[in-house]
Formats: sequence, C-alpha cells, structure tokens
Amino acid sequence: MTIELVIIGDEILSGRTVDANLAWFAPWLTKRGLQLDYVTIVHDSKKDILTALETAWQRSDVVITSGGIGPTLDDVTKSVLAEFAQKKIVVNQSAQKIVENNYARINRPWTQETNSYHMIPEDFIATDNPTGLAPGLVWFENGKALMAAPGVPREFAIMVEQVFFPLLAQNDFSIAGDGAQIAIRTYGVPEEKIFGELTPMLWQELERFGKVSSLPHVTGVDIIISLTEKRNLEELCEQVKNLHALVPLKPHIWQWGTLSLEEYILQKARALGVKIACAESCTGGLVASRFTDIAGSSDVFLGSAVTYANAAKEKILSVKSSTLEKFGAVSEAVALEMAIGAKEIYNADFTVSFSGIAGPTGGSVEKPVGLVCQALVAKDLKLSRSLQFKGDRLKLKERFAMSGMFWLLEQLIRK
Repeated sequence: MTIELVIIGDEILSGRTVDANLAWFAPWLTKRGLQLDYVTIVHDSKKDILTALETAWQRSDVVITSGGIGPTLDDVTKSVLAEFAQKKIVVNQSAQKIVENNYARINRPWTQETNSYHMIPEDFIATDNPTGLAPGLVWFENGKALMAAPGVPREFAIMVEQVFFPLLAQNDFSIAGDGAQIAIRTYGVPEEKIFGELTPMLWQELERFGKVSSLPHVTGVDIIISLTEKRNLEELCEQVKNLHALVPLKPHIWQWGTLSLEEYILQKARALGVKIACAESCTGGLVASRFTDIAGSSDVFLGSAVTYANAAKEKILSVKSSTLEKFGAVSEAVALEMAIGAKEIYNADFTVSFSGIAGPTGGSVEKPVGLVCQALVAKDLKLSRSLQFKGDRLKLKERFAMSGMFWLLEQLIRK
C-alpha cells in the first residue's frame, strides 16, 4: 500500500512552525510494518493544494492531508477537496452531529452561524475528531482513499490512529503491513567510524537479512534492517546479534528496538523500582520536558529543579556560595552539589545535574562554549564529569541533555 502525506500550511514553509505530524507519522507507520512513500508540503493556496492532490492521487493508494480544515477564511482545503473530487459542498447531517458533540464536549454552544464544519463535499464521510472540533473528511474512490485531518499534532495523530486506519481496515485496505525491521541504536560513535573503522564488513553482513539504512542523529546512529525474509522476527534478530562483524560495535549499542531514550530510561527505572530526578541549569528543563512528554512518567520521574541563576542554585539546591565563588557555576563541584541538593529535595534514588555553557557567548579559554559539567548521585554513588561538545546553542543543549540521560541509563543498567 502506497501512502502519501500532503502537509498544508504557509506557517510550515515560512519556518514559523515546525511540522510535527511527519515526525510522528513516519515512525508510527514503520512500527506497523508500513512505510510513508511520499511527502509534499504546500502553501495554503487552492492551486498548490489541487496540484499536490492530483499528483498524489496518481501515485498513491492512500493520501492523507494535514491542515487547512479549520473555521478561518484561509482554511481552503475543504473547497479544494470538493473541486478535486468534482463534488458540491453540502450540509451533511452526520458532520453536523459530530460538530455538535465536539462543541458539547467543551461546553460551548454551536450553531450553523458559528462555522461551516457541518458542510462537506458530497459523498465524503465525516469522521470523529476525538480531541478537536473539525470533523475529519474521507473519500473512497476506485480502490483509493483521500483523508483530510486537522494540522494540530495531537488531533492529527489521534485521528489517524483511532479513526482513519480503522476505517481503512473496514474498507479492505491492507493496513497490517508485511514488513518488519530490526533497529540497532548506538551512542557516541559517528557513522563513518562505525562503517569505516570499527565494523567495515557490517553493512554487507546485514544486507543478508534485508535492506540496510543508517540514520545518524545528534547523539549516535540508528542502523535499520528492513527484513526481506518472512520468518520469525526474534529468530532473525538473534542471528543479527550473533554476527561476528557486530562485535566491535556492541559497547556502543544501547538498545535493540525503537523506544526513545526517555522511554527506555523510564522502562528500566520502573523495572528496578527506582525514582529519578534532575537539577538543570544550561539545559533549562529540556531533560524534564523529555521525560514528561511520556504519559505515565510520574511513577518514575519526580521532577527537575531548573536553577539557571546562581542565586537559584543557592536558594533551591543549597549550593554553597563558597563553591560557586571558588570554582564557578560551570564546574564539577557545583554540578555535584546541584545533584545532591536535588536528591534531598525530591528524595530520589538517582539524580543527574547539568551546568554548562551553550553559547554563543559566555565562554573563555579555560571554559569554552560547549563545556558541560554533570554529576550523578545515588545511594553510595557520587560521580561528576566534564564533557566538551560542538554545535550551536540549541544543538549543544540537546547534546548536554542526551549525554547526561545516557549516563543515567548506564548506571541503571549496572544496578
């Protein structure tokens, strides 16, 4: 089944908004054994949307659009869908009922003067929107499906997962997928070193099992094998794990799977029955944000003290003023006192702290931009270290956060 995503929005192409729907949708499909074949991003322009739909319809079995079905004047997607399908826009009783229910859910009245959500192209199906107001729109024709969802990431994801794909299954589209993948996730070693120095024969060895792709990111490389043999996935995975060519890479492998780092840490901590907390300065709450993005994380993650100013470090985390004066805020001594303070505040089993220089200013010869000092504290364990990274401010913050999280994971694995 060929699947295409058409992303509609001036704000995406102007850079005002980063599209989150593609970042969610492609991995979601992959986990189902499917793949996203094409992505098109267009302006909120009737001409551009129509051209994109015509192209997508020719080459794809399922075309999903995100964005442009809201109540404002610049939301033109619905009229373009009607023009594309050569249908009139008419009042639809099912759509009206959905809209009434959606507004009732948020205790707001809806009338036909409020907006035109109840009017959709003829022969289109109005679908539920479990978390928003605008109904989704679906049209089946000649064994193909055209599906329009809102651009709001949460609405898009829930509509695709809970509404669109069950509807595809009901209409005999094959949504189970016949592909399977093995994911090897590595940390702290660049792509060229993996395949050029550590394991020069690994790519060829992995190709015996399927198509190989290498996906480098900020902190490491994900090696994905899309399997060609329809055999037991666990059996094939064991064969890959036992490859002789893989041996030099094993110290850098942190997961065989597709969980995010924060999901994996929470899973490990939950299995051990331990609680974790953070003290953040240079990362500004980024670590806490990653953990709290995961539903149910509160049973493991207790919180993070974001102490950016020295006064906050002293008042909240009980960092000594003498330590700050002697070593400076960006120092292992301060990072250690931050972690100790956070452990006492949250009564956590493990705490990790971050103090660094993300730049572009504030660096010196002794303490350059990209320096981060971290500490990790647990029962009978007090560790500190300094690391140096390169990158712009946002990349450095991400590298600071991820490196500390991997350090925490290492300690959890050893426990």
